[in-house]
Amino acid sequence: MSAPLRAGLLYGAAMFAVGFLLGPLRVLVLEPALGAALAVAAEAVPMLAAMLLIAPRIARAQGVAPGARPRLAMGLFALAPVLTAEVAMALGLGRLGEWIAAFATPAGLIGLALLAALVVVPLLRR
Repeated sequence: MSAPLRAGLLYGAAMFAVGFLLGPLRVLVLEPALGAALAVAAEAVPMLAAMLLIAPRIARAQGVAPGARPRLAMGLFALAPVLTAEVAMALGLGRLGEWIAAFATPAGLIGLALLAALVVVPLLRR
């Protein structure tokens, strides 16, 4: 298995775990008080901080070269476990259509921006 693939899968799994831990706080505490968009925006701050801390550590530990291609590959490979887990949860709950439609909302757009950040942070943090 190549270093970018291995690192990307680990990074994606780590970030999914961070989101899984923060999700209940967002849904149960922040959303009722702030609304969906502000709650997701508030959650984005620790998510971005975690990306900035975790991505370079995993890249170094897995021997990912500092060039743009291997780091971008790592970020793209990180999408696989994140999106797989999110789709599996949406399917399991019978809400795949709702999950897809949510991306058209302000909260969903912030979520898309976080997915984009997931991809580019390994490139930016060498």
